[in-house]
Amino acid sequence: MRHKNVFYGIADKMTVPNLSVLPYILIGIFCLLGLCANMRAVAAADYTALRVENGGRLAERQPFLHTVRPVVVFTFGGLSKQEPLDDILHELMQRNMRGTFFVTERELQRNSANIERIVAAGQDLGIGLRPEEGADFAAYCAQIERIQTALQTRYGVETNVVRQMSGADEEAINEAVSAMKCVLVGQGLNVVQSKHKDVQMAAELMPQLFGRWTTSLNRGEIVYLRMDFYTRSELTAEIFRTILAEKLDNIRYTAPASSNAQMQEDHQSSGYTVASVQDVLADKSAQYSYPVDMNDLPEDMRPYVRAEKLEGRELMKEFYKRYIGAPEVGETDRMLGFSRSEMRQADRTGIVKTVADNTIFLSFDDWGSDDSINHILYVLRKHRVHGTFFVITWNLHNNPNLLRAIAAEGNEIGSHTNGHKPMTIQDEKGRQIPVQNPEEYDEDVRSSYEKLAATVGDMKLPSGRYALTRLLRPPTLAVSRMGVAAILNNGFTYLVNGSGSTEDYSAVSMESLVGILHNLTHEEDGTVKRGAILVMHMSSTAARTAEALDILLTANDALPEGHPGKFKVGLLGDYLTGDYDQTMKQVKPVKGYALH
Repeated sequence: MRHKNVFYGIADKMTVPNLSVLPYILIGIFCLLGLCANMRAVAAADYTALRVENGGRLAERQPFLHTVRPVVVFTFGGLSKQEPLDDILHELMQRNMRGTFFVTERELQRNSANIERIVAAGQDLGIGLRPEEGADFAAYCAQIERIQTALQTRYGVETNVVRQMSGADEEAINEAVSAMKCVLVGQGLNVVQSKHKDVQMAAELMPQLFGRWTTSLNRGEIVYLRMDFYTRSELTAEIFRTILAEKLDNIRYTAPASSNAQMQEDHQSSGYTVASVQDVLADKSAQYSYPVDMNDLPEDMRPYVRAEKLEGRELMKEFYKRYIGAPEVGETDRMLGFSRSEMRQADRTGIVKTVADNTIFLSFDDWGSDDSINHILYVLRKHRVHGTFFVITWNLHNNPNLLRAIAAEGNEIGSHTNGHKPMTIQDEKGRQIPVQNPEEYDEDVRSSYEKLAATVGDMKLPSGRYALTRLLRPPTLAVSRMGVAAILNNGFTYLVNGSGSTEDYSAVSMESLVGILHNLTHEEDGTVKRGAILVMHMSSTAARTAEALDILLTANDALPEGHPGKFKVGLLGDYLTGDYDQTMKQVKPVKGYALH
């Protein structure tokens, strides 16, 4: 009787007068169930076709987007609470920034008002994919499609950006994202960690989120925050503000105190901004493929090893020709495996000898964070000059966008080896000893070029030549016979030290560093040191380098044309071509310059 009463209640609501229609209702229900099953079968068949077309490819969670655009990407999840959402939307609006907010199927059902707030604020929506126990490829395709359809029909938002909201990578998810022609994003920085749920202040989190040497966010990096996570709801926006203040705003160049108001305003545009995933993906001109396939490179760009290894007299002949030394490197300091006669013949001028005018060269060693390198890039851009960046490559894969950006701005790239292991060091008794065996050093220099090529590819400078050179600067400027053989046999064309190191990583004051830069570019009588190669650094430890260089270049710009102390800035790769020989005599200056 209980079941009959239930049915009567349903029948009454449907205005069914009696039980005579029950068979028709049951038939209708069975037909509807059959239709749904048939639709699922059709959908499954469609997904099977997609799977075959996809050919087993798996999407990979991207910690950053491949772009040279000066942006970082903030993404957000957890839309269940209005207060922290409104705080984040307010912060983005105040800074004229856009982020990506990932929407799950559950949130579509329960939090439509909050999703409407995001859309009304002009922000970006993405697909929040939830792992499901026992779900397969077709199930994840269906989940993606349902969320895509709902976002389009309800909010007018079309997106192919997917984030897996929890859990480890699942092959079924990665395959489904690829087959559905979507982009799978992860994060370079996940702000949300379970141990921090009850933290009260952002200052408590920052040292744990960022290590000592992580001074800034990376170009194109994806950051993830969950807004409904913290016990204290105001904390999400506070963390967001703190990260922006300490790890984004510092990427902007700070003008010297002496700069005028216009310069101060121009410097404000030197930083990064926050963009959504869709904003970055829409900027096709700034995108690139990483890593570059070596088979796609022109033949003369590909890594190679000499078929006939240089050794003996032939090695030394090439060494004398292709080694631009340094005044401080000689018989008693940072040379190993050479006879005294060979060391005496090696170059110690550190200058480019074919320079016939007031041209000097700016070079930067090591690697750095976006703040330190972006400051240098801004100063070079401001003064319309370029430099040679000798890059340590072991950590390059974590921030390839930054290296691409260096080349995109017209600067050339050289190697500073992969692991920055010097060819020789001094032991406790003052003797020169090797750091690596020949096989290890060979691998070190070989892999450095491969990593640079995989990032820079065949990018070209405004002059039309490749941005990636085969120039190498030895770590600590030290050289050994074994190391020289490894470098030249692996296709590098010149070993480039320089006429003087600024030692900017230990500069005691701005005034002293500016003085060092002036002394390295000028003779005692104030004329330019033709062909001088300045050795500077791009790491965060060389914190004063960009501003000191700005001061030097500003003073140089103010000199009238034809002044004997006014220099031009060249690129090493324009002079150190295949026929350049460091054993030649320095050429005479061009007529009209009062030089030594």
